[in-house]
Amino acid sequence: MSQSSSNRTIVVGSGLAGLTTTLQLISQNHPVTMIEKTAKLGGNSIKASSGINGVPTIYQHNDDTVEAFKDDTLKSGKGLCNPSLVDELTSRSRDAIEWLTKDLKIDLSSVTQLGGHSFARTHKGAGKLPPGFSIVSTLIKRIEEIQVSNPDILTIHKNSRLVKILSDGGDNNKVSGVQYQDQTSNEVKSEYGVNVVLATGGFSADTQNLETSLLKQYRPDLLQFASSNGEQTTGDGQKIALRDVNAHLIQMDQIQVHPTGFIKPENVASQWKFLCGELMRGIGGILLSPNGYRFVNELTTRDVVTEAVMQHCQVKQENKLGLPVGTYVSVLVVSGDDYPKAANHIDFYASQGLLQKGTLEDLLKLLQSINPENDKLTTTKLQQTFDEYNEVVKSKKKDTLNRTVFGSAISSPIYFGLTTPVLHFAMGGIEVDSHAHVINSQGQIIPNLYAVGEVSAGVHGANRLGGSSLLECVVFGKKVSQEILSH
Repeated sequence: MSQSSSNRTIVVGSGLAGLTTTLQLISQNHPVTMIEKTAKLGGNSIKASSGINGVPTIYQHNDDTVEAFKDDTLKSGKGLCNPSLVDELTSRSRDAIEWLTKDLKIDLSSVTQLGGHSFARTHKGAGKLPPGFSIVSTLIKRIEEIQVSNPDILTIHKNSRLVKILSDGGDNNKVSGVQYQDQTSNEVKSEYGVNVVLATGGFSADTQNLETSLLKQYRPDLLQFASSNGEQTTGDGQKIALRDVNAHLIQMDQIQVHPTGFIKPENVASQWKFLCGELMRGIGGILLSPNGYRFVNELTTRDVVTEAVMQHCQVKQENKLGLPVGTYVSVLVVSGDDYPKAANHIDFYASQGLLQKGTLEDLLKLLQSINPENDKLTTTKLQQTFDEYNEVVKSKKKDTLNRTVFGSAISSPIYFGLTTPVLHFAMGGIEVDSHAHVINSQGQIIPNLYAVGEVSAGVHGANRLGGSSLLECVVFGKKVSQEILSH
């Protein structure tokens, strides 16, 4: 076993939370050792497709306020949010957007209204890059530039899995470092530092080893679902912090099942799904049941949309696509007139075989391949569904499903694809205070240990709003770095 000792901060994980923390620290000449489980930096953050929330910003053209954002977050969280964390998230959201756009020169000029939001406040770029990739790749580039000019300021260990949090074992369990396993050599190494920041993500892919699976322990009913997360997302930070320093895990049963993960027609039973970003509904997309009718306000909160999919969209019999009986399948439909609002997303999804460009007749064929009973469904009946929706869009009459924000009327060509609910985000995790200190089971701060991003809990409560995950990473990554630099 090898070891090193330093006055460095150890950051475990390289998603947006870990990258933000690292960049903030090394920019102030505070040395960091980053430990990343996989071969590449970026975590799940690099895949984020809908954007990042911020209020109020120069890109918004509405009357949005921090108070409205806070109210939406608390309402979505159904009484389980920690109000002090929500205050931090919402009140620092404009600063997060300004840091990304002004300091890091990232384009976030396009703003969309997602489900559960009372205003358009979710920011992404107007160009080709998805927001997660754009933000994360920029941070990685900036970090690498600093590392080149000052090699001693940052050490990165990739393919390195956290195996232990080291502490003095005294009354307050002061943390002094970590042990990690180099997954290339299998050697276990120790790294000592003045602080440890856990940014290891959630556990929505913790389905492979059922003996240790947090999903199996807290939500065995969800093991039936595929996941949108990278396979590294197995709750390492939560498990190890609980075992080694008695960190308090809270709300561990609060798992977000995102209503729309794409089903790839040639691999319908895959346990890993590409997320169909909420942006697709935000620009005007609608969801149809396998029988060809709308069944939900597509822009209500994710948990409500998922419940509706499970109520209306279960595959009842064998079918031409080979979808397993019992699978929940809805069909996303986007009007050709809404294509320019997310052309790069749509083109990417189409290039992966996830979205199809076609006509009403093509959509009918897809519905008939899902449900043999749809032989009775006709283009006339399908057109009637669209006509009823279009009348609401054009006349501003009340939608029977209570949708209030619309895109364009549905018109050819249309873009459509199969979607299914997927394990997406863990709202529960390690309890933290508003400075991101980890709290133990006695309600006390564990000295020198912090948790940021999805590994922590309390911000989102029972349901996370779209666009608030990337925001949480930036807000609390900045917050924890300020806390470390001030001591």
